[in-house]
Amino acid sequence: MTKRSWTAVAVLALAAACSRQPDVEKLPVGSEVQVTRQDGGVVQGTLKARDDEKVNVDTGRVTRTVRRDEIADVRLVDHSAAAKPVELPRIARFREFTVPDGTRLSLELQSAVSSETSRVEDPVEARLDSAIRIDGVEVLPAGARVSGEVTGVQDAGKVKGRASLAMRFTRIVVGDDSYPISAPFAMTAPSTKKQDAEKIGLPAAGGAIVGAILGGKKGAAIGGAIGGGAGAAHVLMTEGKDVVLGAGASIAVALQQPLDVKVPIDRVRRGN
Repeated sequence: MTKRSWTAVAVLALAAACSRQPDVEKLPVGSEVQVTRQDGGVVQGTLKARDDEKVNVDTGRVTRTVRRDEIADVRLVDHSAAAKPVELPRIARFREFTVPDGTRLSLELQSAVSSETSRVEDPVEARLDSAIRIDGVEVLPAGARVSGEVTGVQDAGKVKGRASLAMRFTRIVVGDDSYPISAPFAMTAPSTKKQDAEKIGLPAAGGAIVGAILGGKKGAAIGGAIGGGAGAAHVLMTEGKDVVLGAGASIAVALQQPLDVKVPIDRVRRGN
């Protein structure tokens, strides 16, 4: 066979190998699998179902569907003590994780907001103060940029001395990736001196529980109490006037929807 003929055979063999789909039929439903898509995304979990067009993988938080024509590689995961870690194919670039709805994000404001000076649709910037981990992997690192806008304002003069302020955070940026989120925050000023020394609660749908107000006639320093699982703020308030959140203020918000995040494979391997 000539050199040209051998080259042609090699090209045909390579094309045939690339056209073959991974044999997922040999992996029983209920087994732990690692599915790598053609775009480099890795989905790991329990093989829940399959048909001629797709496979469903239960990740423990959500069930992901992968079309068969998207699959580049499928491997069985063995969690026994003697088993070696499953090697990823070269095409693997990132693993997908889901941050559940209700997850609390601790934020540090980078923008100052006030019930007196802020207006609806004013932009608000913050950064993630504490990393979020899923299965031991840091999926949202501390310092990630979070942005949103003011959604509601009432200054002290409009509601018998009770001011209020509401915001909604709509996007988080991690590296080169930007993800839409929905995480509201709201707070209101107390109406009496007695309430100034109590925790002022708002419904979870409002997105916040106000920190304890340690009031005095000339003003109030703010405690850091967090309650209700919805959120909190360090608030600077002058009695009977407006509420202010300065740059550097700490607040907490809760995700209203699950968030799918792509984590680079090298970070998954490090587990941080």
